[in-house]
Amino acid sequence: MSNFQEGTVIEFLESQRFITAVCTGRKGSRLRILTHTGREMNLAPGRVVTASRKKINISDRHAAVLALQAANSRREKLKEQISITDLWELVRDDAETWLPEDLAGLAFDEETQDDHVAALIRAVIDDHTYFKFRDGMVNVLPPMLVERLLEQRAREARRLERIAKGARWLETVWSDEPDGAMDSEFQDAVQEFWIPALKDYCLNGDDSDYAPLVKGLLKHAGLSDSSHAFDTLVKAGIWEPDENIELLRQGIECEFPEAVRIQAEELAQARPDAMREQREDLRGLHLVTIDGAESKDLDDALSFCKKGDGWEIGVHITDIGLEAGTDTPIFNEAVKRATSIYLPELQISMLPDILSHDRWSLVQGEDRRALSFFITVDEDGRIAHSRIERSLIRVARRMSYRDAEEDILSGGRLAPLHELCRKRLQKRIENGALPLPIPELIINVTDGKVNVNLSRLGPARFLIAECMILANVVAARFLRDNAIPALYRSQPPPRQQIIFGEDEDLLSNFRQRRLISRGNLGPEPERHAGLGVDCYTTVTSPLRRGLDLLMQQQITSFLNDNTPLHDTEQLEQLAMQLGAGLSAAAAVRQNRTRYWTLKYLASRKDEPLKAWILEKGRGNRLLVVLCDTLTPVEIPLRPQIEWAPDMEIDVRIRRVVPRENILKVDWWEAGGP
Repeated sequence: MSNFQEGTVIEFLESQRFITAVCTGRKGSRLRILTHTGREMNLAPGRVVTASRKKINISDRHAAVLALQAANSRREKLKEQISITDLWELVRDDAETWLPEDLAGLAFDEETQDDHVAALIRAVIDDHTYFKFRDGMVNVLPPMLVERLLEQRAREARRLERIAKGARWLETVWSDEPDGAMDSEFQDAVQEFWIPALKDYCLNGDDSDYAPLVKGLLKHAGLSDSSHAFDTLVKAGIWEPDENIELLRQGIECEFPEAVRIQAEELAQARPDAMREQREDLRGLHLVTIDGAESKDLDDALSFCKKGDGWEIGVHITDIGLEAGTDTPIFNEAVKRATSIYLPELQISMLPDILSHDRWSLVQGEDRRALSFFITVDEDGRIAHSRIERSLIRVARRMSYRDAEEDILSGGRLAPLHELCRKRLQKRIENGALPLPIPELIINVTDGKVNVNLSRLGPARFLIAECMILANVVAARFLRDNAIPALYRSQPPPRQQIIFGEDEDLLSNFRQRRLISRGNLGPEPERHAGLGVDCYTTVTSPLRRGLDLLMQQQITSFLNDNTPLHDTEQLEQLAMQLGAGLSAAAAVRQNRTRYWTLKYLASRKDEPLKAWILEKGRGNRLLVVLCDTLTPVEIPLRPQIEWAPDMEIDVRIRRVVPRENILKVDWWEAGGP
């Protein structure tokens, strides 16, 4: 305490600010001081940064405060005269530690006093890059450390500048100020950092490397809701209100790489000589395609005729396998994508449209190369004989599903085939198949408006599905019996079987579907329990499914020269790639179906909705299914309401947020009219 006598001028830091004060006495181990702001307080001696040799008169409090204010002002002005960088360059190669008085003598071109020493200490502490003030001494920092500190300071400056620009941009976006009001340098900073950062945060949430920065920026702007990052990108015109986030998250591109486009154009111009390939000329056979009215990627056609005591069903698949090649841009992209993706608002093709919609599509009246499956069945639908041929075909008629249904229902040429398909289904059911005729959820989006309905499998779609299953079974057996390396689809029996045969009850089928075992894809020809067949693969949609393209290549190559195109090891590697692509596509389809379904339900928020109770859910909740969309959702269990499985009830939507996948419902009686 002897160093801090009454009248001694001292300085200390408070909230990173220098305070000039004078000692007026002591209280125990603490100093009693008067600051230049006129405040009286107690101070621990350890907080004193510097103490002057010269004392001031403290008998007149007002005069003392004025003297302290004058000293504080002088020291601040003297500090501004010091060039810390020049001072460091001057002494960096000399002593490592200096007395503040000696260093102040080098910093000023005049005789140094208490104010000069205090000003030097202020400059050193404020800068904290070239020197370090510790225990009353000034340490000279080494060049390597200075360089590192300068880099850190520069990074921090850039960070603060980035945040400032981000905050200004947010203010502009949310106030609808035109982008032109910002200079180009500012726009570049936003484009290069904040827009990618917001996108990454929207895609990855808290797992994003940008999460702390983005959340901090939004909070600074008063935008704390979880949807504000997405809303900002929409307001800025970067994303659409219904942006497909899952598509971006999975990294699926709608456009094809340049190398794929170039090869597609070359293949579209090519005109292979089918006769030189020793193909069977089937252009005189009456072939029809049956597809949706808007479909363009037509990869299968049918023929049907009486054959002795039975019938010959012809399934003709566009033969593109060898033309696509292996390890080509087209082939590699098809394996990567694995499948075409059909969404309510978008279609993402596995192959370029110039091929899948034109050159390789089974266009009516055009000669096309095909892989033809001829299956002879008896009157009961049993397979008597089958063969596979490389062929040249010409489709005689393109039919829509509606055209085909009219033909079937009126007893036209497709009616006997439909009846055989019914018998084929019964054979599979006898072998354990579970058809599960659950309606398909059809979602139509027009100008952002959503319409949803359930569509049951009509006679035409059923006919096509059964014919494709038949051809795929024949393909799988051909691969198996000829020991051709292949990839087979298989499925174990259901975890529990609650229906048997062709049960049309929707509730029973819905329950059974929840108990179906997951399917597998592998090199062994194992049983497919769900279809009721001994082995199965898919080959009938090479324009839309990567697996079908691969299996077609295997069969076509074997028919051509008895040599499969891929060996088992290659197929296993390709299967892994297909699996990744299929998983990504499934995630996109599931997410998008859910999103548009919730958008539709949001438009019916104030209506009573029919639902049926499925089972007891988690905790005090019931699991119900909304009848219009077959959407499972939990509802609070109310003790006063009796319930039973399959019971139909009315519910209301309490909260729905499509973007965040939130759907909450309650009993209609609980809050409805």
